[in-house]
Amino acid sequence: MLLQSEDQQLIRRSQMGDREAFGVLYERYERSVYRYAYHLLGNADEADDIKQDTFVKAYRTLPGFRGECSLLTWLLKIAGNLCRDRIKSRSRRSEVGLIPELEATLFDKGSYGSDPAVEVERQEMTSTVHRVLNGLPQPQRELIVLRDLQGLSYQEIAQVLDCSVASVKLRLFRARRGFKDRFISLIK
Repeated sequence: MLLQSEDQQLIRRSQMGDREAFGVLYERYERSVYRYAYHLLGNADEADDIKQDTFVKAYRTLPGFRGECSLLTWLLKIAGNLCRDRIKSRSRRSEVGLIPELEATLFDKGSYGSDPAVEVERQEMTSTVHRVLNGLPQPQRELIVLRDLQGLSYQEIAQVLDCSVASVKLRLFRARRGFKDRFISLIK
């Protein structure tokens, strides 16, 4: 609740043109926006571009932000729209994308200690999870990233995707089932 109150103050200051306040919001949420974009696009450079574009667009449209959802939800909605546009643009250009080297981890480094065997196992698992995510259809991948990696509530996901909570639950169930099936097939 304190963070939300701080955000509201920073948002108000930003809406009045305080760039320093917006900088604090950027520092607070840029990692979440980047990770979301990275998991949807699978490319670090594109995710960084989306992150920057998200905050530029947020800065320009912040005066119209009414606070009907959290700032993070609003930022992820902007980022999601930009990612979907990027994916559509890719398909129009008929790019053939290779799965990039895993550059961002799903888990915090260092939480496993310095045991090299544990680190190798963690990297293999992270790589497998990343391959499975990349193999899912974009809408399913987006749901899993929002819920399981970003930790958004069903209500927040519904706001990001402009759909009902019931639709989020059903689609997430199907996405997780698809993830599980693909994961099992890869580790066998």
